[in-house]
Amino acid sequence: MSVDVPFLKKLAPPLRQAILVTCGCLLLGVALIFFFVLPARARLSAARAELVQLSTTLSGMKADISGTAQQQAKTTAKAAEHDAFLATGVIEPLLGSFAMRGKSLVDPIAQQTGFTINSVKELPFIPLQVPAPAPQQLYGRQPIEFTGLGSYAQITAFVSGTEASLPLATLSSITILSQPQTPESHKAIISFEWPVKGEKRTTP
Repeated sequence: MSVDVPFLKKLAPPLRQAILVTCGCLLLGVALIFFFVLPARARLSAARAELVQLSTTLSGMKADISGTAQQQAKTTAKAAEHDAFLATGVIEPLLGSFAMRGKSLVDPIAQQTGFTINSVKELPFIPLQVPAPAPQQLYGRQPIEFTGLGSYAQITAFVSGTEASLPLATLSSITILSQPQTPESHKAIISFEWPVKGEKRTTP
């Protein structure tokens, strides 16, 4: 390697060679720093940032996993509460009849209050207004008419007991007819409305 620099020619060969070697080493060191050290430091910083992000993600995942059982227990409890609420109000056909299902619900209340149910029948179904877009599960109101005998106290106890025990049942009409042959027992025609499930809508 020869460099045509005037002042180097004046130096002794060993010194000149030492200076050239030193300059070469400096240039090599600068090249190593520029092409290897600085990119390596940048990659190290990126790796550290990624490691912090992964650690945060891992901590979040651990927290989610630890809370899964608790959330599942809450979901199960809410589902049971929801099913129990619907069981006391939303009726489904019993042996193909809403009237029979309604009677099965109020029979214990009638026996407890002393009101005697002689007949039961379904009244025309009342569909609810469907929002847009239409839901997958439709609901409506199903009036059921109960005809029976009882005193004023028994009739009112039957109505209030039904409303207390079946919170989604709504009294829609009541007619009390006196019976000359039994002055203390009256004929009552009582209608309750229940929410009922409709058929699921299928997407064409």
